[in-house]
Amino acid sequence: MIYLDHHSATRPCTAALERMTPYLQDHWGASFAPHRMGQELIAALETRYQMIYDLVNAAPTDQFVFTSSGAEAVNQVFWSVFVEKARKEGKCHIIISELEDAPTMQCAKRLEELGCYIKIAPQKSNGQIDLEKLKELINPRTALISVTMAHGLTGVIQPVEEIIQLAKEKGVLLHLDATYAIGKYPFSFESDYLTFSGDRIHSVKGSGALFAKATAPLSPFILGGNEQGTLRGGSFDIPSFMALSAAAQQSLLYLDMMALEVVRLRDLFETEVKASVLYKDSFRLPNTTTLIFDKVHQEALLYILNRKGIYASIGGSYASHLGRIDESAISFSLSRMTTEDEIRRAAGIINEAVKQLQKISEDL
Repeated sequence: MIYLDHHSATRPCTAALERMTPYLQDHWGASFAPHRMGQELIAALETRYQMIYDLVNAAPTDQFVFTSSGAEAVNQVFWSVFVEKARKEGKCHIIISELEDAPTMQCAKRLEELGCYIKIAPQKSNGQIDLEKLKELINPRTALISVTMAHGLTGVIQPVEEIIQLAKEKGVLLHLDATYAIGKYPFSFESDYLTFSGDRIHSVKGSGALFAKATAPLSPFILGGNEQGTLRGGSFDIPSFMALSAAAQQSLLYLDMMALEVVRLRDLFETEVKASVLYKDSFRLPNTTTLIFDKVHQEALLYILNRKGIYASIGGSYASHLGRIDESAISFSLSRMTTEDEIRRAAGIINEAVKQLQKISEDL
């Protein structure tokens, strides 16, 4: 198996599994309980929050909510804006980019049904959001701009600093989804909201995070319960939170490796595989590439690669929002666990499969 689909999920790292295991086997109490089984968990939780804060350079005053996924975090952002801005202030205009994943698109659709107005900012030919078009969409009733920091299939990084500055100038709340950017390059939490999914940074499934500035409205998304983890009801999933804290700590330690070794392997892969690189000259994540194979249908190629034990992606539910990507494109995403041997073996297998499919196309 050669796994090159790390933007769908990542293997949980050893540190994450080791940190969560004691809280499944021994320290399984509820942190709100008044007895020792519960109270001994509070100190352990408090020491782990900082590791997640450090990964995004968040300030101590920033609010944090541990969620069950990145999708839940995105939903809580949209719900908070709807409750506090749309219903109370009449600011019911929301802007999203056409590059967003399914959770953001579906949240926007739900708010439309509740009376909000959704506008979609287009992308330019380089895969980045069109800032001029985005600026034109903002009006006095705009409550929120929601943009993914980097695209999961193409790896193109958005002009985040310019978007942050625009939102501040216009007095509009800004949500950045960092699901694919987190752990790939260093950045600081400077927007009003930041969300990400833990299973993209080698944590376990069932872990995600939402950061919000102290001035940003934040409403409970799941009601009930009073455990650790602000503004989230239900029983706090301490094992998964511990896994996320360990994964965040490891991701911070490996940032230099992502910028040096992983990008080297990505570039080697692009050199070895006989295909065109989409957005090659754009500012991209160090681990991601989308390749276009001439005269080859993506589903046929993906089927052959799957049979040969090479796992990649064509986008699933968000493929329709890729603009320039056509039916000959496949996305590959590496991780810090990817090896040069895997890259070279994968390139050889891919080239052979492409040659086979191109010959079939010529014979038709």
